[in-house]
Amino acid sequence: MTLWKRLLRLVAIVILIPAMFLLGCQSSLIYLPNSYREGHKTMLSAAKGARVDFTTSQGRQTAFYIPPKARAPGLPRTIWLCFGGNGALALDWLPFTDAWDERFAYLLVDYPSYGDCAGKPTPGSIRESSKAAFKALVRHLNSTRDELQPRIAVLGHSLGSAAALMAADDLDARRAMLISPFTSMTDMGRIVLGWPLCHLNLHRFNNHKTLRHVASRAGARIVIFHGAADEVIPARMGRELAVAHPLAVTFHEIPEAHHNDILALIEGRIGQTMVEIMPPQP
Repeated sequence: MTLWKRLLRLVAIVILIPAMFLLGCQSSLIYLPNSYREGHKTMLSAAKGARVDFTTSQGRQTAFYIPPKARAPGLPRTIWLCFGGNGALALDWLPFTDAWDERFAYLLVDYPSYGDCAGKPTPGSIRESSKAAFKALVRHLNSTRDELQPRIAVLGHSLGSAAALMAADDLDARRAMLISPFTSMTDMGRIVLGWPLCHLNLHRFNNHKTLRHVASRAGARIVIFHGAADEVIPARMGRELAVAHPLAVTFHEIPEAHHNDILALIEGRIGQTMVEIMPPQP
């Protein structure tokens, strides 16, 4: 074998090995599923919450409905669909919901393979699960889609911001709160892996595209919070999303907040913003 052929083969090996590795283990780099502990069940019971079971192409799925603490006849005025980050579980929202307005209800949604859910997480399976969870909630509340849809708002952190935006797009929700959102998964790959490996991304979450759909709808109001010290998803990504839609999106940069402590740091501001953009009835 000539020298140039040996060099060419070496270059091919150097390029193909990391590419094959990324294609093979990509899911494990993006998603970090966890299982529930006994403490989660105790919290769910204390919140008088209920499992909402449903089935998708991924198998059996479970979300959790948390009714308003201030009980009133009829349906809740507002139901927040909440989506966690890549290592979080749906019931991890419970300590936060306990501090927010007592007139709000919540649907806490897990992703396939998270918690008690079967299957594998992908943008498509997460989107399918969110739509099916809403349909299951309609049945759980003995309601109709038309009656429940105007009451829906979405909240997401990190990966959950992408899930929340997809849910808002599919359910025509006009109110959203995004905490530490990225612009696209390919852009995140560019930060972590550089070019051209970022284009091997198979999980093409694109918040630019989905936010454009949601923000273009009449009456849309979206609020973004992002930590100035976020070491995972830079604050410039949240700012970039907001700048693209100045009439519909408000951006707040939180000094000294990191990726994993921002929810605790702004717990009160999240609750206040919920009331501002989706006020519950007295």
